Amino acid sequence: MVRAAVELFRERGYAATSFHDVIERSGAPRGSIYHHFPEGKQQLAREAIHWYAERTIRALDRAVAAGSALDVLDLFVAASRDSLVASDFTAGCAIAGVTLDLGIAEEPIRTSVAVAFERWRDALADVFGREGATPAQARRLAHFVVAAAEGALLLARAQRDAQPIDDVAVELRTHVRAALAG
Repeated sequence: MVRAAVELFRERGYAATSFHDVIERSGAPRGSIYHHFPEGKQQLAREAIHWYAERTIRALDRAVAAGSALDVLDLFVAASRDSLVASDFTAGCAIAGVTLDLGIAEEPIRTSVAVAFERWRDALADVFGREGATPAQARRLAHFVVAAAEGALLLARAQRDAQPIDDVAVELRTHVRAALAG
């Protein structure tokens, strides 16, 4: 059900996704969603955001073990690009899909979203720090990468064209390489 919610948030956002949609997509029995998520849709969203963010962190960790900061950067951007293209430009970032729909009443979800983005930022900042960036510079670079990648994903989805992601990837690589070179 969590994976189904992630897929739906990527495609439709939070507001346009109902428990019925999650049950239909996951094939789970109707009663099970209320059993596993007694706090309702907000609990499901928090768990889906956490699952999606942690999946990205694990991929970044594997990339760190295999290569440089630029390799990690490439993976971070390429994973979003590849997923968007594979969905025929219908599925963006699940966390962004939830973030864009948040209202004042969804403070617990906003907190989960903020934590997810912080975890991505921290993972990237750790990589940049290992390659010589100061803690402040590493944090700024990580914010820049996450913001640019998310923005490029949004543009690419709207335009139904991967070129914005490709362009941003080139500029991010150039900027991060220069920043880490000193």
